[in-house]
Amino acid sequence: MLNAEMMRTATLHAIAAIGHPARFFSDLERMGLNVRRHPFPDHYAFTAEDLAFAGQDTVLMTEKDAVKCASFAKAGWWYLPVEAEVDPALGQLILAKLRSLNGRQAA
Repeated sequence: MLNAEMMRTATLHAIAAIGHPARFFSDLERMGLNVRRHPFPDHYAFTAEDLAFAGQDTVLMTEKDAVKCASFAKAGWWYLPVEAEVDPALGQLILAKLRSLNGRQAA
């Protein structure tokens, strides 16, 4: 069983293939984890060879990336869900733009 203390003392490799991987890494560090950062391009299609650097060490990744790694994942690989929050002002701006079309065909 993995616990928080084990995560704080283990060698952790954090991987992220999201739009802003630094935020994911920073979140892990704010949790008190010492991670080695491994950013990949957004929407990257992982292969087992891409993560060979980890050996038997623990790997932390986003839930989005875990789906892509499921077929070759190892027992010591874990994921954390990442949830996006849209600024309410952006939502209102989008709705206003849609309303302004008022049935007009968008280009």
